[in-house]
Amino acid sequence: MRILAVDFGRKRLGLALSDPTGTVAAPLPAIQRQGEAWWNELLELIQAQQVGEIVVGLPRNMDGSYGPAAAICRKFAHELAGRCGLKPYLLDERLTSKAASNTLREGGLSERQQRGKLDSVAASLLLQVYLQRRGTSPPGEKPAP
Repeated sequence: MRILAVDFGRKRLGLALSDPTGTVAAPLPAIQRQGEAWWNELLELIQAQQVGEIVVGLPRNMDGSYGPAAAICRKFAHELAGRCGLKPYLLDERLTSKAASNTLREGGLSERQQRGKLDSVAASLLLQVYLQRRGTSPPGEKPAP
C-alpha cells in the first residue's frame, strides 16, 4: 500500500509518494491548481498508484496555534475525503518548506529553479516524518500528530 503526502498551496499541490512497503518517500511532480482540472489529476493519481493512506500538511504558527491557512487545509482534506473515500491524516508541516528550500539550495538550485520542485520536496519531507513515526507506532495505528 502506498501513502501519498500533499503539501496544499494556493498555486499548486506538492506531492510525494511512498514505496509499496511504506518505507521511503519520493517527491512527485506538483499539480498546478488551475480551474477544477487539478481535482481530476489528483484523484487519478490516487487511483493509479493504489494509494491507501493520505497525509496532508497542516500549517501551524511557530507557537503551535492555527491560522487561516490551517482552516483552508482542513477544508481541502475534508473535501478530498469526500471525493476519494480516504480520510487524510493531518500532520504539522512547520518548517518543511524551509528545510526543502535548504535541501534544494544545497543541491545547487537557485530560488527560480526551485519553483515547482519546492512544494513536492516539502511533501516528501512531510511524508518521511510520517513514515518514521508510523514505523514506531503499533500495527494498525497512525502516528501521533
